Amino acid sequence: MAATDTLTQAASPAPVEAAKPNIFNEMFGFLGNHHSVDVMPFGQIPLPYLFWDQGSFHAFPSQRAVLQSSLYTVDNTKESSPLAEKGGVLRKDGKPIGLDLSITSNLFFLFFAAVMLFIVLRVAAAKAKKSLVPTGIRNLVEILIVFVRDDIVAENLSEPYSEQLLPYFLTAFFFIMVVNLTGLLPWAHTATSSIEVTAALALCTFVITQFIGFRAMGVKSYFKHFTAGLLDMELSPVMKGFLLLIMVPIEIMGLFTKPFALAIRLFANMTAGHIVIVSLIGLAFLFHSVVVGALVTVPFSLFVFLLEIFVATLQAYIFTMLSAVFIGMMAHTEHEEHVQDNDLPHAPSGDRLIATAHMV
Repeated sequence: MAATDTLTQAASPAPVEAAKPNIFNEMFGFLGNHHSVDVMPFGQIPLPYLFWDQGSFHAFPSQRAVLQSSLYTVDNTKESSPLAEKGGVLRKDGKPIGLDLSITSNLFFLFFAAVMLFIVLRVAAAKAKKSLVPTGIRNLVEILIVFVRDDIVAENLSEPYSEQLLPYFLTAFFFIMVVNLTGLLPWAHTATSSIEVTAALALCTFVITQFIGFRAMGVKSYFKHFTAGLLDMELSPVMKGFLLLIMVPIEIMGLFTKPFALAIRLFANMTAGHIVIVSLIGLAFLFHSVVVGALVTVPFSLFVFLLEIFVATLQAYIFTMLSAVFIGMMAHTEHEEHVQDNDLPHAPSGDRLIATAHMV
């Protein structure tokens, strides 16, 4: 009997321990896009689900309302990246839904930053009408406007494009800066730490760049600049054709690498700081140590947070500056070689050319 029990115990599988949750994945999940706003420890504020499906518009006030419906459910799987969007609406029959216009945390804080920016600028404009002496918030706004106009736009674009595009650059600078700073508030979310948001901002610069290119060059010269000037060079047809096969794809690729760099730069810099802070906080839970929390987590997290305030403003400046540079490069129609008269050989008398020399 004892031998039978022993064999039974040996044949039975060993108990499998439950997988321990990854503390870092759980914490990184808060950096992703959600359908609610976390206000820990008080709970969550649900955001509405809005989408178009089956020829009609559907609206649900929260995720619970979607789960209680007969046709739809939500995707809360954790198989993808912790930074990916969670809670997207799905059809229970497996068919894809139509146009999803749901309010997510990214969109909520984009609206929040837009409202805050509108209020601040309206207050500054109201103060400007009352007094000619800039003070307070009006003084700060005017300093930033003059900085963008004189040190970013005027330095990279010539007239009339610098004046015509100034509203866009001011909008991009102030909006990105406010969105970045909003993400540092308690319970807030940094919308620019999402690649979709930064890609949309870069797309705006891309569209304006190509529009200015068509306007400045004309259709013929616009497409001609993809040849990098090879058509005007004195080369054999074989060599010219070979070089065109290389340069044209490179020039076309260059159209998209510029906005791609804008999107990735803003996304990576705004995400990196939050990941560092979350990692530092996670160390205290990983080691279960108050000493680590007091000596490592708190001081280093505070330092990175203060650095994030500087980075939030710096990234708004970099995005606006690079946008002005890219648009300014496209705004130059044809590069004419201006040379001074004394740099060229000339004939003061007779038919003989006499080259002048520079005095050092």
